[in-house]
Amino acid sequence: MTKQAVNLIETQAKDFLRQTLTATSPVDADSLDALLDLFELVSYKKNFEIIEEGKIADYFYYIHKGIIRVYFFKNDKLVIERFEKEGGLFGGNFTHVTKKPGTHVYESVEEVQLLRIKYADLDELCKKSHQIERLYRFMMEHFHSSYVERLSSFKSLSSEERYHEFIQQYGDIANRVSLKDVANYLGMTPETLSRIRAKYDKY
Repeated sequence: MTKQAVNLIETQAKDFLRQTLTATSPVDADSLDALLDLFELVSYKKNFEIIEEGKIADYFYYIHKGIIRVYFFKNDKLVIERFEKEGGLFGGNFTHVTKKPGTHVYESVEEVQLLRIKYADLDELCKKSHQIERLYRFMMEHFHSSYVERLSSFKSLSSEERYHEFIQQYGDIANRVSLKDVANYLGMTPETLSRIRAKYDKY
């Protein structure tokens, strides 16, 4: 890919990120420009571990193109906690704050294009700009509340209800994620998922 093409993708990605951020919390143009200038475009192939288990995350990411899966290991078994798709943000479950090795893996499901910013640079900008600090806090609070709500409600649902929730949240990427990964995320076997999908698709 030529440098010109990379620059064009980065510009497009930052324009989308700008829209996401301004919809989150009011922020003046100069502060937002200062924030966006700190982001850089990176690309990874399918099945690349963007954040590895046991690592402390150095970067905060915005997904411009592609899907990632977030998983951990329990009794040597891989457990998918969630997916993140275009327009999503991720950053290592606050390991940059705790300074403790992360227990999760953030891996690309397909080729991805991401914008990333160093936590150290973001922290310095937050110290200088109250609007950016507030914006970042709002984003983290929204993510945390949504995550906790989804996790608590998910446990009480039946298999069919969990699949329905998956379609509500991830329906636009359902065909881009393997049946095995979806079944893992939903806590069921691929065979059970196939039966539910066949029944669901009739309606």
